[in-house]
Amino acid sequence: MFNLSPLDSKSARLLLVLAVLALMLGACDAAPSAPGGVPAVPTATLPVGVPVNPQPNAPASQPVQPLPSAPDAAAIVNGVPIPLDAYQRQIDQYQAALVQQGLNLNSPEAQAQITQLRQLILDNLIDDELIAQEAARQGVSVSDAELDAAMQQLVEAAGGQAAFEQTLAAAGQTVDDARRLQRTQMLNNLMRDRVLQSVGSQSEQVHARHILVDAPATAEALLAQIQNGADFGEVAKQSSMDALTKPNGGDLGWFPRGVLVSREVEDAAFALQPGQVSPVIQSEFGYHLVQTLERDPARQVDPDTLLRLQQQAIEQWLNKLRAAAQVQRLAPQ
Repeated sequence: MFNLSPLDSKSARLLLVLAVLALMLGACDAAPSAPGGVPAVPTATLPVGVPVNPQPNAPASQPVQPLPSAPDAAAIVNGVPIPLDAYQRQIDQYQAALVQQGLNLNSPEAQAQITQLRQLILDNLIDDELIAQEAARQGVSVSDAELDAAMQQLVEAAGGQAAFEQTLAAAGQTVDDARRLQRTQMLNNLMRDRVLQSVGSQSEQVHARHILVDAPATAEALLAQIQNGADFGEVAKQSSMDALTKPNGGDLGWFPRGVLVSREVEDAAFALQPGQVSPVIQSEFGYHLVQTLERDPARQVDPDTLLRLQQQAIEQWLNKLRAAAQVQRLAPQ
């Protein structure tokens, strides 16, 4: 019923954005990508597995004076316009992909997808600009030589220059368009790597278990049983409402900070010493008892958890950029 195990969300945003980029570089399967499954910054020009959702009101704006509008801008980000034609090209590419899939653009299904994608593409273009501005602030850039080398890989993957240009032409793109997109991707990757320096492969972790019930009186009664000698795991098997952990005596396994759905349970587990049991704790799911079984100050983070922590770090960084931004959204949604 309740899943308090580490987060495992998927991005609907990714599925839509993939269709856009696949149309332009469908033949370039060997394009440079993030190494070792490391998440990349989520943008319209770089499909990634970071679990983010469309943001109806993002990027957030500080209370500032209204920015001057630009007639040919899809948005203005900290005074920098995002060209309307760049936004519209991506919309056109996606619509072309829908037609190639045999979808009638006038159908309710296609219209719903296009409406959603308009917002997603604009969100991503705004994120691209925010990342570029932050990269400039930090003195991070992609040299022409680095870009040339990456473009050569794309050309070779497509089967040569002629085949590469044919692929681009089929998507209504030019080599200059591809260079611009590739530079954006490479710059985003450089900034991603900087953010991920703060996420180590080892961290403090605890091994804990919990019991979930729907009333404080019930939790207090179970706590009294445990304090009087009842085994925590057996009480969890008999009384916990968490269907995922109940069969294992409420065992949540090993976890670092920042991965449990319930922050209250996580905080309690890290506050306890091995063998200790918490008082009754309330969360959005109900009432919990938590017992910490083991602690390790520098335990190796398993690959799935590490990926989630990296995703969280990237999204938190992006949210900080968005919150500090002055953004005027001009494109029709």
